Amino acid sequence: MSLVFMLMFILSCTEEDPEVILVTTEEVLFASGDEIRLLGRVISNQELSLVDHGFYVSEDASFSSPAIVSLGVKDGPGRFIGQLAGLKVGRPYFAKAFMDRGAEIEFGNVLELSTLEPAILDFSPKFGAVGEEILIEGRNFGADTRVFFGGQEAQVIENTLQSRLRVRIPAAEGNQIVPIRVIVQDREVSLSESFEYQIGTYEKISTFPESIRVYDNVFFQNGQGSFFIGLGSERRLAFLPGFQQYDVSSSTWQEVAFPGASRSFAFFTDHYIGGGLGQLGSNPFVYEGSFWGYENEVFTQLPDLPFLSRDAIAFELGEDLYVIGKNPDTTKFFFRFDKSEMRWELLPTPEQEFTRNDAVFTYQGNAYLIDSLDGTIWRYNPNSGAWDAIGTYPGSLGNGRGMARVIGDKAFIGLFERSDQVFELDLNSFSWKPKNPMPGLPQSVLVGHFVSGESLYIMRVPDIALAGNFPMDFYRFDPEGI
Repeated sequence: MSLVFMLMFILSCTEEDPEVILVTTEEVLFASGDEIRLLGRVISNQELSLVDHGFYVSEDASFSSPAIVSLGVKDGPGRFIGQLAGLKVGRPYFAKAFMDRGAEIEFGNVLELSTLEPAILDFSPKFGAVGEEILIEGRNFGADTRVFFGGQEAQVIENTLQSRLRVRIPAAEGNQIVPIRVIVQDREVSLSESFEYQIGTYEKISTFPESIRVYDNVFFQNGQGSFFIGLGSERRLAFLPGFQQYDVSSSTWQEVAFPGASRSFAFFTDHYIGGGLGQLGSNPFVYEGSFWGYENEVFTQLPDLPFLSRDAIAFELGEDLYVIGKNPDTTKFFFRFDKSEMRWELLPTPEQEFTRNDAVFTYQGNAYLIDSLDGTIWRYNPNSGAWDAIGTYPGSLGNGRGMARVIGDKAFIGLFERSDQVFELDLNSFSWKPKNPMPGLPQSVLVGHFVSGESLYIMRVPDIALAGNFPMDFYRFDPEGI
Protein backbone atom coordinates (compact mmCIF):
# COMPACT_ATOMS: atom_id res chain seq x y z
CA MET A 1 0.00 0.00 0.00
CA SER A 2 1.42 3.42 -0.94
CA LEU A 3 2.48 5.98 1.64
CA VAL A 4 -0.35 8.36 0.75
CA PHE A 5 -3.00 5.67 1.07
CA MET A 6 -1.53 4.57 4.39
CA LEU A 7 -1.66 8.11 5.67
CA MET A 8 -5.22 8.57 4.52
CA PHE A 9 -6.13 5.34 6.25
CA ILE A 10 -4.54 6.54 9.48
CA LEU A 11 -6.35 9.84 9.29
CA SER A 12 -9.67 8.12 8.84
CA CYS A 13 -9.23 6.33 12.17
CA THR A 14 -9.84 9.46 14.25
CA GLU A 15 -11.52 7.69 17.14
CA GLU A 16 -8.59 5.31 17.68
CA ASP A 17 -5.85 7.92 17.01
CA PRO A 18 -7.22 11.43 17.66
CA GLU A 19 -3.96 13.26 16.72
CA VAL A 20 -1.99 12.54 13.54
CA ILE A 21 0.68 15.05 12.34
CA LEU A 22 3.23 13.95 9.73
CA VAL A 23 5.60 15.61 7.28
CA THR A 24 6.53 13.88 4.01
CA THR A 25 9.08 14.54 1.24
CA GLU A 26 6.92 13.98 -1.82
CA GLU A 27 9.02 14.58 -4.93
CA VAL A 28 11.67 16.55 -6.78
CA LEU A 29 9.78 19.01 -8.96
CA PHE A 30 12.80 20.38 -10.78
CA ALA A 31 16.54 19.84 -10.94
CA SER A 32 19.11 21.69 -13.01
CA GLY A 33 22.84 22.19 -12.82
CA ASP A 34 22.84 24.19 -9.61
CA GLU A 35 19.24 24.43 -8.50
CA ILE A 36 16.49 22.12 -7.24
CA ARG A 37 12.82 22.57 -6.39
CA LEU A 38 11.23 20.18 -3.87
CA LEU A 39 7.65 19.34 -2.89
CA GLY A 40 6.72 18.42 0.67
CA ARG A 41 3.50 18.03 2.60
CA VAL A 42 2.28 18.36 6.17
CA ILE A 43 -0.49 15.88 6.87
CA SER A 44 -2.74 16.32 9.89
CA ASN A 45 -6.27 15.54 11.02
CA GLN A 46 -6.51 18.78 12.99
CA GLU A 47 -5.52 22.39 12.89
CA LEU A 48 -1.90 23.15 13.68
CA SER A 49 0.66 25.91 13.63
CA LEU A 50 4.32 25.33 12.80
CA VAL A 51 7.20 27.50 13.90
CA ASP A 52 9.10 26.56 10.75
CA HIS A 53 9.04 24.07 7.91
CA GLY A 54 11.03 23.34 4.79
CA PHE A 55 13.82 21.01 3.65
CA TYR A 56 17.25 19.76 4.56
CA VAL A 57 19.58 19.10 1.60
CA SER A 58 22.96 17.42 1.93
CA GLU A 59 25.71 15.82 -0.11
CA ASP A 60 25.72 12.84 2.26
CA ALA A 61 22.93 10.61 3.53
CA SER A 62 23.80 11.39 7.16
CA PHE A 63 23.05 15.09 6.64
CA SER A 64 26.23 16.03 8.47
CA SER A 65 26.40 19.56 7.02
CA PRO A 66 23.03 20.21 5.44
CA ALA A 67 21.78 23.26 3.61
CA ILE A 68 18.49 24.27 5.19
CA VAL A 69 15.62 25.68 3.17
CA SER A 70 13.55 27.49 5.77
CA LEU A 71 10.04 28.45 4.70
CA GLY A 72 9.02 29.91 8.08
CA VAL A 73 5.72 29.74 9.93
CA LYS A 74 2.95 27.55 8.55
CA ASP A 75 -0.66 27.38 9.72
CA GLY A 76 -2.56 24.23 8.90
CA PRO A 77 -1.65 21.16 6.88
CA GLY A 78 -0.94 21.09 3.15
CA ARG A 79 1.74 21.03 0.49
CA PHE A 80 4.75 23.32 0.37
CA ILE A 81 7.52 23.96 -2.14
CA GLY A 82 11.10 24.86 -1.43
CA GLN A 83 13.88 25.92 -3.76
CA LEU A 84 17.62 25.79 -3.30
CA ALA A 85 20.22 27.30 -5.64
CA GLY A 86 23.99 27.35 -5.62
CA LEU A 87 24.45 23.60 -5.67
CA LYS A 88 27.33 21.82 -7.37
CA VAL A 89 26.68 20.62 -10.89
CA GLY A 90 26.50 16.93 -11.66
CA ARG A 91 26.51 15.82 -8.00
CA PRO A 92 24.28 13.46 -5.97
CA TYR A 93 22.27 15.00 -3.12
CA PHE A 94 19.87 13.87 -0.41
CA ALA A 95 16.77 15.80 0.65
CA LYS A 96 14.16 15.50 3.40
CA ALA A 97 11.31 17.69 4.50
CA PHE A 98 11.08 18.99 8.07
CA MET A 99 8.60 20.70 10.39
CA ASP A 100 9.28 22.47 13.67
CA ARG A 101 6.35 22.43 16.11
CA GLY A 102 8.33 24.29 18.76
CA ALA A 103 9.36 21.41 20.97
CA GLU A 104 11.34 19.46 18.39
CA ILE A 105 12.04 19.16 14.67
CA GLU A 106 10.45 16.24 12.85
CA PHE A 107 11.63 14.92 9.47
CA GLY A 108 10.05 13.20 6.54
CA ASN A 109 11.39 10.47 4.32
CA VAL A 110 14.68 10.92 2.43
CA LEU A 111 14.82 11.36 -1.35
CA GLU A 112 17.99 10.87 -3.37
CA LEU A 113 18.52 13.13 -6.37
CA SER A 114 21.23 14.49 -8.64
CA THR A 115 21.95 17.88 -10.12
CA LEU A 116 22.50 17.88 -13.88
CA GLU A 117 25.45 18.43 -16.17
CA PRO A 118 25.56 21.57 -18.39
CA ALA A 119 25.51 21.19 -22.18
CA ILE A 120 25.60 23.38 -25.31
CA LEU A 121 23.13 22.40 -28.01
CA ASP A 122 23.62 25.20 -30.54
CA PHE A 123 24.50 28.87 -30.99
CA SER A 124 23.58 31.50 -33.55
CA PRO A 125 24.67 33.31 -35.52
CA LYS A 126 27.82 31.38 -36.35
CA PHE A 127 29.42 34.54 -37.78
CA GLY A 128 29.45 38.01 -36.31
CA ALA A 129 31.32 41.17 -35.36
CA VAL A 130 32.76 42.35 -32.07
CA GLY A 131 30.04 43.91 -29.92
CA GLU A 132 27.15 42.09 -31.56
CA GLU A 133 25.05 39.54 -29.70
CA ILE A 134 24.66 35.80 -30.12
CA LEU A 135 22.33 33.28 -28.49
CA ILE A 136 23.66 30.06 -26.99
CA GLU A 137 21.09 27.29 -26.55
CA GLY A 138 21.66 24.52 -24.06
CA ARG A 139 20.74 23.36 -20.59
CA ASN A 140 21.73 23.69 -16.97
CA PHE A 141 23.51 27.03 -17.31
CA GLY A 142 23.85 28.03 -13.69
CA ALA A 143 23.89 31.52 -12.26
CA ASP A 144 27.68 31.74 -12.41
CA THR A 145 27.99 30.60 -16.02
CA ARG A 146 30.90 32.11 -17.94
CA VAL A 147 31.36 32.14 -21.74
CA PHE A 148 34.63 32.33 -23.66
CA PHE A 149 35.35 32.92 -27.35
CA GLY A 150 38.65 31.10 -27.52
CA GLY A 151 40.52 32.72 -24.65
CA GLN A 152 38.44 35.90 -24.52
CA GLU A 153 35.67 36.09 -21.94
CA ALA A 154 32.33 37.41 -23.16
CA GLN A 155 29.70 39.40 -21.33
CA VAL A 156 26.66 37.28 -20.46
CA ILE A 157 23.81 39.74 -20.90
CA GLU A 158 20.97 37.40 -19.97
CA ASN A 159 20.51 33.83 -18.75
CA THR A 160 16.96 32.69 -19.49
CA LEU A 161 15.67 29.60 -17.66
CA GLN A 162 19.20 28.23 -17.55
CA SER A 163 18.78 27.21 -21.20
CA ARG A 164 19.47 30.31 -23.27
CA LEU A 165 22.39 32.68 -22.92
CA ARG A 166 22.40 36.07 -24.60
CA VAL A 167 26.05 36.99 -24.99
CA ARG A 168 27.99 39.98 -26.35
CA ILE A 169 30.82 39.01 -28.71
CA PRO A 170 34.16 40.04 -27.15
CA ALA A 171 37.21 41.43 -28.94
CA ALA A 172 39.10 38.86 -30.95
CA GLU A 173 42.37 37.54 -29.53
CA GLY A 174 44.13 37.04 -32.86
CA ASN A 175 42.22 34.17 -34.45
CA GLN A 176 39.31 34.53 -36.83
CA ILE A 177 37.76 31.15 -36.01
CA VAL A 178 37.47 30.23 -32.32
CA PRO A 179 35.61 27.69 -30.20
CA ILE A 180 32.87 28.87 -27.86
CA ARG A 181 33.39 27.48 -24.37
CA VAL A 182 30.80 27.58 -21.60
CA ILE A 183 32.08 27.09 -18.06
CA VAL A 184 29.70 26.28 -15.23
CA GLN A 185 31.58 25.92 -11.95
CA ASP A 186 34.24 23.27 -12.68
CA ARG A 187 32.55 21.95 -15.82
CA GLU A 188 33.47 23.13 -19.34
CA VAL A 189 31.36 22.32 -22.37
CA SER A 190 31.68 23.27 -26.04
CA LEU A 191 30.66 22.23 -29.55
CA SER A 192 32.80 20.97 -32.40
CA GLU A 193 31.46 23.86 -34.52
CA SER A 194 33.39 27.10 -34.05
CA PHE A 195 32.45 30.76 -34.21
CA GLU A 196 33.85 32.95 -36.99
CA TYR A 197 34.62 36.63 -36.42
CA GLN A 198 33.76 39.30 -38.94
CA ILE A 199 37.15 40.82 -39.65
CA GLY A 200 38.93 43.58 -41.55
CA THR A 201 40.97 46.37 -39.98
CA TYR A 202 41.40 50.00 -41.03
CA GLU A 203 44.46 52.10 -40.33
CA LYS A 204 44.49 55.81 -41.05
CA ILE A 205 47.82 56.43 -42.78
CA SER A 206 47.47 59.94 -44.21
CA THR A 207 45.16 62.72 -45.30
CA PHE A 208 44.82 64.44 -48.64
CA PRO A 209 47.67 66.99 -48.76
CA GLU A 210 45.35 69.88 -49.61
CA SER A 211 42.66 71.22 -47.29
CA ILE A 212 39.91 70.75 -49.83
CA ARG A 213 36.99 68.44 -50.55
CA VAL A 214 37.21 66.72 -53.93
CA TYR A 215 34.21 65.49 -55.94
CA ASP A 216 33.56 63.88 -59.34
CA ASN A 217 37.26 63.13 -59.69
CA VAL A 218 39.56 60.63 -61.36
CA PHE A 219 41.78 58.09 -59.59
CA PHE A 220 44.13 55.40 -60.86
CA GLN A 221 47.32 53.63 -59.87
CA ASN A 222 50.70 53.03 -61.45
CA GLY A 223 51.59 49.50 -60.40
CA GLN A 224 51.14 48.75 -56.71
CA GLY A 225 53.23 51.54 -55.32
CA SER A 226 51.87 54.78 -56.75
CA PHE A 227 48.31 56.14 -56.46
CA PHE A 228 46.84 59.19 -58.21
CA ILE A 229 43.85 61.31 -57.12
CA GLY A 230 42.85 64.40 -59.03
CA LEU A 231 40.93 66.27 -61.72
CA GLY A 232 37.27 66.64 -60.74
CA SER A 233 36.51 69.73 -58.68
CA GLU A 234 36.79 71.30 -55.26
CA ARG A 235 33.18 71.35 -53.95
CA ARG A 236 32.04 71.64 -57.59
CA LEU A 237 33.20 75.25 -57.49
CA ALA A 238 36.64 75.06 -59.09
CA PHE A 239 38.41 72.45 -61.21
CA LEU A 240 41.45 70.57 -59.96
CA PRO A 241 43.95 70.93 -62.81
CA GLY A 242 46.14 67.97 -61.89
CA PHE A 243 46.78 65.15 -59.45
CA GLN A 244 48.20 64.37 -56.06
CA GLN A 245 50.35 61.22 -56.18
CA TYR A 246 50.81 59.01 -53.12
CA ASP A 247 53.94 56.87 -52.88
CA VAL A 248 53.37 53.73 -50.80
CA SER A 249 57.02 53.08 -49.96
CA SER A 250 57.71 56.58 -48.60
CA SER A 251 54.16 57.45 -47.47
CA THR A 252 54.50 60.85 -49.16
CA TRP A 253 52.43 62.96 -51.55
CA GLN A 254 53.57 65.06 -54.48
CA GLU A 255 51.80 67.13 -57.10
CA VAL A 256 51.65 65.80 -60.65
CA ALA A 257 50.62 68.05 -63.51
CA PHE A 258 48.09 66.92 -66.10
CA PRO A 259 48.74 68.27 -69.61
CA GLY A 260 45.15 67.95 -70.74
CA ALA A 261 42.00 69.93 -70.06
CA SER A 262 40.45 69.90 -66.60
CA ARG A 263 37.22 67.98 -66.32
CA SER A 264 34.76 66.34 -63.97
CA PHE A 265 32.69 63.17 -64.35
CA ALA A 266 35.31 61.64 -66.68
CA PHE A 267 35.71 57.91 -67.26
CA PHE A 268 39.06 56.43 -66.25
CA THR A 269 41.11 53.28 -65.72
CA ASP A 270 44.72 52.77 -64.70
CA HIS A 271 45.86 53.63 -68.25
CA TYR A 272 43.18 55.91 -69.71
CA ILE A 273 41.26 59.12 -68.97
CA GLY A 274 38.58 60.56 -71.22
CA GLY A 275 35.33 62.42 -71.63
CA GLY A 276 33.44 64.19 -68.87
CA LEU A 277 32.38 67.80 -68.52
CA GLY A 278 34.69 70.66 -69.40
CA GLN A 279 32.79 73.40 -67.59
CA LEU A 280 31.34 73.61 -64.09
CA GLY A 281 27.78 74.63 -63.41
CA SER A 282 26.81 74.91 -67.04
CA ASN A 283 23.35 74.19 -68.39
CA PRO A 284 23.29 72.67 -70.92
CA PHE A 285 26.40 70.60 -70.20
CA VAL A 286 29.67 71.38 -71.94
CA TYR A 287 31.34 68.09 -72.84
CA GLU A 288 35.05 67.40 -73.02
CA GLY A 289 36.01 65.09 -75.88
CA SER A 290 39.74 64.63 -75.38
CA PHE A 291 41.24 61.24 -74.58
CA TRP A 292 44.49 60.50 -72.77
CA GLY A 293 46.65 57.52 -72.05
CA TYR A 294 49.02 56.99 -69.13
CA GLU A 295 52.00 54.65 -69.44
CA ASN A 296 55.58 54.63 -68.18
CA GLU A 297 54.71 57.61 -65.97
CA VAL A 298 53.83 59.76 -68.99
CA PHE A 299 50.47 61.18 -70.10
CA THR A 300 49.96 60.92 -73.86
CA GLN A 301 47.16 62.52 -75.80
CA LEU A 302 45.29 60.08 -78.00
CA PRO A 303 42.79 60.77 -80.81
CA ASP A 304 39.64 62.48 -79.61
CA LEU A 305 36.71 60.32 -78.60
CA PRO A 306 34.08 59.34 -81.18
CA PHE A 307 31.44 59.94 -78.50
CA LEU A 308 30.68 62.40 -75.72
CA SER A 309 29.78 61.27 -72.25
CA ARG A 310 29.22 62.25 -68.65
CA ASP A 311 29.56 59.58 -65.94
CA ALA A 312 30.50 56.70 -68.24
CA ILE A 313 32.20 53.69 -66.65
CA ALA A 314 35.32 52.04 -68.03
CA PHE A 315 37.34 48.88 -67.53
CA GLU A 316 40.31 47.17 -69.15
CA LEU A 317 40.48 43.57 -70.39
CA GLY A 318 43.86 42.58 -71.72
CA GLU A 319 45.17 45.43 -73.86
CA ASP A 320 41.73 46.78 -74.65
CA LEU A 321 39.68 49.52 -73.03
CA TYR A 322 35.89 49.24 -72.74
CA VAL A 323 33.65 52.25 -72.08
CA ILE A 324 29.93 52.01 -71.43
CA GLY A 325 27.50 54.85 -70.79
CA LYS A 326 25.21 57.35 -72.51
CA ASN A 327 25.61 60.11 -75.08
CA PRO A 328 24.30 63.63 -74.40
CA ASP A 329 21.00 62.59 -76.01
CA THR A 330 20.88 59.71 -73.46
CA THR A 331 21.46 57.07 -76.15
CA LYS A 332 23.30 54.12 -74.65
CA PHE A 333 26.67 53.12 -76.09
CA PHE A 334 29.31 50.46 -75.53
CA PHE A 335 32.74 51.03 -77.11
CA ARG A 336 35.97 49.08 -77.21
CA PHE A 337 39.28 50.81 -77.81
CA ASP A 338 41.82 48.57 -79.57
CA LYS A 339 45.18 49.79 -78.33
CA SER A 340 47.17 47.94 -80.98
CA GLU A 341 45.26 49.60 -83.84
CA MET A 342 44.36 52.80 -81.97
CA ARG A 343 40.75 52.62 -83.03
CA TRP A 344 37.32 52.47 -81.44
CA GLU A 345 34.74 49.76 -82.14
CA LEU A 346 31.06 50.17 -81.29
CA LEU A 347 29.79 47.03 -79.57
CA PRO A 348 26.20 45.83 -79.12
CA THR A 349 24.76 47.57 -76.07
CA PRO A 350 23.36 45.41 -73.27
CA GLU A 351 19.71 45.73 -72.27
CA GLN A 352 20.63 47.07 -68.84
CA GLU A 353 22.04 50.54 -68.43
CA PHE A 354 25.46 51.14 -66.83
CA THR A 355 27.11 54.35 -65.66
CA ARG A 356 29.79 55.41 -63.20
CA ASN A 357 27.14 55.00 -60.49
CA ASP A 358 27.80 51.29 -60.82
CA ALA A 359 30.90 49.44 -59.64
CA VAL A 360 33.14 47.31 -61.85
CA PHE A 361 36.00 44.84 -61.50
CA THR A 362 37.72 42.38 -63.80
CA TYR A 363 38.72 38.78 -63.10
CA GLN A 364 40.10 36.03 -65.32
CA GLY A 365 39.37 37.83 -68.57
CA ASN A 366 35.78 38.85 -67.75
CA ALA A 367 34.29 42.09 -66.47
CA TYR A 368 31.82 42.20 -63.58
CA LEU A 369 29.51 45.17 -63.09
CA ILE A 370 27.35 45.72 -60.00
CA ASP A 371 24.10 47.49 -60.85
CA SER A 372 23.66 50.26 -58.28
CA LEU A 373 19.87 50.19 -58.65
CA ASP A 374 19.16 46.60 -57.65
CA GLY A 375 22.52 45.05 -56.84
CA THR A 376 22.50 42.59 -59.73
CA ILE A 377 25.98 41.42 -60.69
CA TRP A 378 26.46 41.15 -64.46
CA ARG A 379 29.33 39.27 -66.02
CA TYR A 380 30.54 40.36 -69.45
CA ASN A 381 32.45 37.85 -71.57
CA PRO A 382 34.41 39.75 -74.27
CA ASN A 383 34.87 36.62 -76.38
CA SER A 384 31.17 35.80 -76.73
CA GLY A 385 29.81 39.28 -76.04
CA ALA A 386 27.36 37.73 -73.56
CA TRP A 387 26.01 39.52 -70.49
CA ASP A 388 24.91 37.16 -67.71
CA ALA A 389 23.29 37.98 -64.36
CA ILE A 390 25.17 35.79 -61.90
CA GLY A 391 24.33 37.12 -58.44
CA THR A 392 23.21 39.98 -56.24
CA TYR A 393 25.19 42.26 -53.96
CA PRO A 394 23.81 41.69 -50.40
CA GLY A 395 24.65 45.09 -48.88
CA SER A 396 23.39 48.65 -49.05
CA LEU A 397 23.67 50.30 -52.45
CA GLY A 398 23.34 53.78 -50.97
CA ASN A 399 23.36 56.34 -53.77
CA GLY A 400 25.66 54.29 -55.99
CA ARG A 401 29.33 54.87 -56.94
CA GLY A 402 30.75 52.00 -54.96
CA MET A 403 34.09 50.22 -54.78
CA ALA A 404 34.95 46.88 -56.39
CA ARG A 405 38.52 45.60 -56.06
CA VAL A 406 40.12 42.17 -56.48
CA ILE A 407 42.86 40.64 -54.35
CA GLY A 408 43.69 37.09 -55.36
CA ASP A 409 40.45 35.14 -55.74
CA LYS A 410 38.35 37.57 -53.71
CA ALA A 411 36.55 40.76 -54.66
CA PHE A 412 35.87 43.47 -52.10
CA ILE A 413 32.72 45.39 -52.89
CA GLY A 414 30.89 48.16 -51.08
CA LEU A 415 31.29 51.70 -49.75
CA PHE A 416 28.53 52.94 -52.00
CA GLU A 417 27.70 56.57 -51.39
CA ARG A 418 26.23 57.00 -47.88
CA SER A 419 27.12 53.46 -46.84
CA ASP A 420 30.06 52.17 -44.80
CA GLN A 421 29.55 48.48 -45.65
CA VAL A 422 32.14 46.27 -47.34
CA PHE A 423 31.55 42.68 -48.46
CA GLU A 424 33.97 39.99 -49.54
CA LEU A 425 32.98 37.92 -52.57
CA ASP A 426 34.72 34.57 -52.98
CA LEU A 427 35.17 34.31 -56.74
CA ASN A 428 35.43 30.51 -56.62
CA SER A 429 32.34 29.70 -54.56
CA PHE A 430 30.59 33.02 -55.26
CA SER A 431 29.68 33.28 -51.57
CA TRP A 432 29.51 36.54 -49.62
CA LYS A 433 30.95 37.51 -46.27
CA PRO A 434 30.59 40.94 -44.59
CA LYS A 435 33.74 42.73 -43.48
CA ASN A 436 34.03 45.28 -40.71
CA PRO A 437 32.53 48.64 -41.73
CA MET A 438 34.76 51.55 -42.65
CA PRO A 439 35.28 54.21 -39.95
CA GLY A 440 34.35 57.82 -40.49
CA LEU A 441 31.10 59.33 -41.65
CA PRO A 442 28.87 56.83 -43.48
CA GLN A 443 27.49 59.79 -45.50
CA SER A 444 30.58 59.85 -47.66
CA VAL A 445 31.64 59.51 -51.28
CA LEU A 446 34.62 57.59 -52.63
CA VAL A 447 37.56 59.70 -53.76
CA GLY A 448 39.81 56.76 -54.59
CA HIS A 449 40.50 53.09 -53.93
CA PHE A 450 43.61 51.11 -54.80
CA VAL A 451 45.31 47.74 -54.27
CA SER A 452 48.84 47.19 -53.02
CA GLY A 453 49.93 43.74 -51.92
CA GLU A 454 47.20 42.23 -49.75
CA SER A 455 45.76 45.60 -48.72
CA LEU A 456 43.28 48.10 -50.06
CA TYR A 457 43.87 51.84 -49.81
CA ILE A 458 40.72 53.94 -49.56
CA MET A 459 39.88 57.64 -49.39
CA ARG A 460 36.41 59.08 -48.98
CA VAL A 461 34.98 62.58 -48.57
CA PRO A 462 31.76 63.57 -46.76
CA ASP A 463 28.78 64.06 -49.03
CA ILE A 464 28.74 67.53 -50.54
CA ALA A 465 25.47 68.28 -48.75
CA LEU A 466 27.23 68.03 -45.36
CA ALA A 467 28.52 71.41 -44.25
CA GLY A 468 31.77 71.78 -42.36
CA ASN A 469 35.48 71.24 -42.69
CA PHE A 470 36.21 67.55 -42.97
CA PRO A 471 39.66 66.18 -43.79
CA MET A 472 39.89 63.58 -46.53
CA ASP A 473 41.42 60.71 -44.57
CA PHE A 474 43.37 57.97 -46.33
CA TYR A 475 43.06 54.46 -44.90
CA ARG A 476 44.81 51.17 -45.39
CA PHE A 477 42.34 48.30 -45.17
CA ASP A 478 43.58 44.82 -44.32
CA PRO A 479 40.78 42.41 -45.27
CA GLU A 480 42.29 39.70 -43.06
CA GLY A 481 43.08 41.99 -40.12
CA ILE A 482 41.68 41.03 -36.73
